[in-house]
Amino acid sequence: MKIREVLDKKVGDTKYTRYIIILPKNIVKESDLLGKDLRASNDNGKIVIEKD
Repeated sequence: MKIREVLDKKVGDTKYTRYIIILPKNIVKESDLLGKDLRASNDNGKIVIEKD
């Protein structure tokens, strides 16, 4: 798995970025969260993704 930083847009000299998490296909299919609204939080250095 990876977290990628992607340039969203650039306005003047200011760059706006967003982050994309690359997840394994089988984990996404098993979770049944594809297309759902999700929330991410930081729990002692771990990123937790859960249904909103």
